[in-house]
Amino acid sequence: MSVAFFAVAAIVAIWSAVKSEVIRRELVDAFPPQFQDFDMSRYALHTYALAPSTSLPLQAEYMKTMYGGCAAALSGSLGFFAAGNVAFGCFVLIGFSWAAYQTFKSWKTYRTNCGLEVDQRDKEHK
Repeated sequence: MSVAFFAVAAIVAIWSAVKSEVIRRELVDAFPPQFQDFDMSRYALHTYALAPSTSLPLQAEYMKTMYGGCAAALSGSLGFFAAGNVAFGCFVLIGFSWAAYQTFKSWKTYRTNCGLEVDQRDKEHK
């Protein structure tokens, strides 16, 4: 059973990392010059991916990568628990809790950005 949890965690983590890299490459030109190189752009991705100026479909894709990260962490934790390794299971579960908290905060920012877009469209139609 633990192998299934680890397989799901690996597949989702790889998908999430690849999707995150695609999003980073789409946004890197919008970053300030000091964040446009590969090493520094990793630190700016979260901020610019959820900026109001970023398109909502791209923000939605970024949120999916965050959901994927949470799912991978939870599945990895369950894999360790199923394998009988409680210490690593708890460690990864703490990581999942942190990721879930960050994802919830990001979701609230995304919902705010969705509301801004609706307000802006309403103003344009009047």
